[in-house]
Amino acid sequence: MTDLMNIVESKEAGSGFYPTPAHLVWKMIKKINFNYVDSMLEPSAGKGDLALPVIQAWRKSVNDWDNRKNPDMDCIEIDPNLRAILKDKGLRVVHDDFLTYQTMKRYSLIVMNPPFEDAARHILKAISLLKPEGQLIALCNAETLRNPCTNVRSMLAGMLNGASVDYLEGEFLDAERKTDVCTALISYKAPAADLKDSLVLENLRPGHKYVDMTPDESAALTKADFVEAIIDRYNYEVESGIRLIREYRAVSHMINDTKGNRSASMSLTMGHNEAASENAWVKAVRHKYWSMLFESPQFVAQLTTNLQQNLYARVTELEDYEFSYYNIKEIMIQMNAHVSEGVESTIMELFDNWTRKWHWDENAQNRHYFNGWRTNDAFAVNKKVIIPLRAYDYWGSKISPEFRAYNVREKLQDIEKVFNYLDGGRTPEKDLRSILEEVQNTGNASKVDSKYFYLTFYKKGTCHVEFKNMDLLAKFNIFAARGKNWLPPSFGKKKYQDLSQEEKQTVDSFMGDKTGKKYDAVCDHADYFLQAGSDTLNLTA
Repeated sequence: MTDLMNIVESKEAGSGFYPTPAHLVWKMIKKINFNYVDSMLEPSAGKGDLALPVIQAWRKSVNDWDNRKNPDMDCIEIDPNLRAILKDKGLRVVHDDFLTYQTMKRYSLIVMNPPFEDAARHILKAISLLKPEGQLIALCNAETLRNPCTNVRSMLAGMLNGASVDYLEGEFLDAERKTDVCTALISYKAPAADLKDSLVLENLRPGHKYVDMTPDESAALTKADFVEAIIDRYNYEVESGIRLIREYRAVSHMINDTKGNRSASMSLTMGHNEAASENAWVKAVRHKYWSMLFESPQFVAQLTTNLQQNLYARVTELEDYEFSYYNIKEIMIQMNAHVSEGVESTIMELFDNWTRKWHWDENAQNRHYFNGWRTNDAFAVNKKVIIPLRAYDYWGSKISPEFRAYNVREKLQDIEKVFNYLDGGRTPEKDLRSILEEVQNTGNASKVDSKYFYLTFYKKGTCHVEFKNMDLLAKFNIFAARGKNWLPPSFGKKKYQDLSQEEKQTVDSFMGDKTGKKYDAVCDHADYFLQAGSDTLNLTA
């Protein structure tokens, strides 16, 4: 954290970053009526000098003395170092550049100290994101309002007609970054919603694209095209729901009139009889689309099951984040940091499972024993392994209807993903889903040809996995044996003739060859046999 602060402070002098002084923060907070605040935004959040005190004041207003309630506060910051500081302080960062922020969510309070050189555009953008009767508390340089010399400034002056503006001298003279500029403190309240007009009486303008793709059509799209399509669908659905909610509001004063004999009424609710609101609708649709994204092959095909489960567990958290290119890419970047770790953990789990002695004797074929480095308790995976995997029904009469179901496919897909990682894209693709469908349809469960293995399913609930590529199997064994420190540290780095006698004994036993030829072949191709990762796992590619 200290290093990051040093980086930020070294960049401040040449930037438009002027942290809001504490005394000015409280002048801004005094302008806020927290009685009607349920959603907040700080679009130029910096280090959180304004956002955190506002949250503190909100907690006080709702008598949250124990900090148990979670305020709905979104933050935006363009500087990546400052974004890291905000996240470290527990603030929710939903976007980078405020001027490119696109959302259907609307805020009851926006507090901001935007870059003074472009304050007019930032404030106009903020006004467009306010709820009806929402509050804007903003700082800017006084010249932005006093000298409307551009079209943007003139537009802002028109929008702020009737707003409260306090002109303040010397507010930044004792600030963290000093300046003698005269500032304007703006307090603006958005107009109330117009409930008289109904969109039903107007021609709806063309909305976002909505493409209802079949699963096959969706799978055929590239990752970039898929993300574009699903964002378009999200925007279309959010806007449609918001229009419906606004339509309901526009006519509710008539249809819910209970005077006299007119007792008929209508309510618009969401799940669990929650009264529909625009922000609640946005949140619900976000949940739906983050879930869809995390279930789509284009996004999670390279992730092992444990990583997919970790990702899916974040859906509720992500309800508060816009379903946008920026946030999808942020998730991809975060997952990239864990992909290799997750796959390599799965490699070790598979190795342990495949070499563990099960209750049936035939599983002993899975092991190749060798005298490990500094130990004689070491083993590798043979050409064929036997794993528990039930393909037939419990009577053993036919392939089970659940054969293609998630539990069977999941195990085989995890194995494939591990070898995709080790293989690095060298082996032509084979669609496992189609292969399993053919087994289901034909009943032929013997010597099934998949991408890396021949699979044979037996009625007693086992599956024989026979490797097709011996070099890839060797790479798998080398990775696992090195991970368990069963091979000398010099393995693959020194030629056979340069190994010590003790190292040669371990290598001979592991390779099953006393001539050193197999081992030297590994040394000659160390970039393949000793390279753990693969560029194919880069989610942001």
